[in-house]
Amino acid sequence: MTGGGSGAALVVGSAFMDVLGALFPVRMNLTGEDLEFTFVLSDPPPDDVAEWVQRWSGTGVAGHVPRFFVDASGRRIRVELAGTAVRAVIVVPEARAPDAPRPGRWQDQVPTALRIALDEIARMLSRCHHYAGGPEPLIDLELGYRPEAGYEDRLAAAHDSAKGWVAPVRPVLVMRWRSATSAQRKAFADELPDVTSTRRWIRRRRTAKIMGLEVELPS
Repeated sequence: MTGGGSGAALVVGSAFMDVLGALFPVRMNLTGEDLEFTFVLSDPPPDDVAEWVQRWSGTGVAGHVPRFFVDASGRRIRVELAGTAVRAVIVVPEARAPDAPRPGRWQDQVPTALRIALDEIARMLSRCHHYAGGPEPLIDLELGYRPEAGYEDRLAAAHDSAKGWVAPVRPVLVMRWRSATSAQRKAFADELPDVTSTRRWIRRRRTAKIMGLEVELPS
């Protein structure tokens, strides 16, 4: 286990993304201290997967040693960080992960945006623990992608050279409390930026922008 609650897992996960470079995060699922990513590897091509693994095998991630396992097809790489519950599956482009959004240059901006948001959520969890005391708070946090309204119109209006930057979807983090005291939840809520509330189907959804990334909050 990572230790230190969900905030510590997010810190390690952010460092993991930073060290491995611009891998597009198709999925991310934090369950307490257990954090798993699915990335798409944009570079290099499949023939160079072994070389890519060799290049990163000696790189430490937040004080932890990554272990790489390549499947027989050479199209999927599993990564585990020793001494943590942080892991990832990296998929080469020709074996794209299920439900991966339509590719394009817009994806280049997502890894940095996600990493900045994870760092801020980790800091917020640390501060609410400091202010409220008690055990380390635990959350569930899931990355998904929602369709962007008006995408087809913006795509049609864009110059050919800019079409790849028009995003068909936007990244959204869905947060749930797993284990936290009422005082910790209140301290966390007090730090949130402006919260909006909209009705989605039969339930009301509360959202906030954390470092520019949309986060669905616990009800």
